[in-house]
Amino acid sequence: MAVVTDPNGRQWSVHRRWWPFGDIVDLAFDGLFGLVLATPFLLLWPFWLLGKAVGVRWRIVVERDGAEIESHLVRGWRRSGARLDELTLQIAGGWRSGHFTL
Repeated sequence: MAVVTDPNGRQWSVHRRWWPFGDIVDLAFDGLFGLVLATPFLLLWPFWLLGKAVGVRWRIVVERDGAEIESHLVRGWRRSGARLDELTLQIAGGWRSGHFTL
């Protein structure tokens, strides 16, 4: 995960989303009922990972102050890494901060 500070001093994070099901892991440790609800998602995870290996798109998430600002779908590990680098440079340069100087 890349953590970047824009010219206005705000912290951004740019990363690939590894777990597609949200906070199911937290639910699984919430007792027996939570474990029963989380089990189907935990069983699907290896198939999700296999799909990533054969070309399913990665979700790149851009967050500011802990809130998701945008996401991008990119096919392939290398392309998603290049897109991560591109977004990081844009944020560091102030292109996505919402404040522009003319």
